[in-house]
Amino acid sequence: MSGERIMVVEDESILAMLIKRKLQNWGYEVVDWVDTGEDAVKNAEKYEPDLILMDIVLKGDMDGIEAAQRIRENVDIPIIYLTAYSNDEVLKRAQETEPYGYILKPFREGEVNANIKMALYKHNSEKKRRDAIKKRVLTDFYDLVQKSMNDYGDYSDDDIKETLLNIFSQRIEEELPSFDDKMEELGLNYETDDIKDIFEAYLNYLSDLLLGFGIRSKTDYDKEGYRINFLNCPWKTEAEKKPIFCLNCQAIINHSLNWTNIEGKMDRDKTIAEGSPICIFQLY
Repeated sequence: MSGERIMVVEDESILAMLIKRKLQNWGYEVVDWVDTGEDAVKNAEKYEPDLILMDIVLKGDMDGIEAAQRIRENVDIPIIYLTAYSNDEVLKRAQETEPYGYILKPFREGEVNANIKMALYKHNSEKKRRDAIKKRVLTDFYDLVQKSMNDYGDYSDDDIKETLLNIFSQRIEEELPSFDDKMEELGLNYETDDIKDIFEAYLNYLSDLLLGFGIRSKTDYDKEGYRINFLNCPWKTEAEKKPIFCLNCQAIINHSLNWTNIEGKMDRDKTIAEGSPICIFQLY
């Protein structure tokens, strides 16, 4: 690989210059160097590099882990941490941002270059897989919607939506990894563990699940309950033409929620197809 665009986030200027020179020698293009988390978030969206090398301790109020989380919510860019910190608390926070690498300082040049190559390869493979899923889902669902509009012409909109939602749920089941596998991975048990821990695991599982379909999401909570905010739409063009395509995402959430013992119902609150800047699903 060569020519990939990399952004460096490092507040030690001498080290940043050394990293920049090495990256250029390896054939990469350094699109930017910043020394604060705030600038990292802003410029990641501005330049959309192929990869970010991120220090954890930075100037300003935002550290590298928080910056990585903000970036992850806005754009799909692989991040590798370059840091001198290796304690459990830092590692746990870093892991939650799902980095593509974590390299401790002082680091070896070959280690950095190898991690960059692996991260770029992994991210490209994941993107191809998501694109293939999206293409298959869109083709399948579009044909289904078109057929349903003809076959169910005498039924009400609610009847059609309910029928399609059930069909969509069945169609996407083969694409969804089981939540039970996630529970087993985390060592959680429905009968003995706190429902809050299980629900937190579900939200993380759902975030990964949506990302597999190319959907970036964010969860927040207030007195109304939990909301799942969809920050982008992989089938925006199709949904704007036929809002019924929004049932795709509802089917994903409903089907995954049914795999848990969590009580509640997830309903659409706002959708991009209806003019909202993001889609929002509310859990009641």
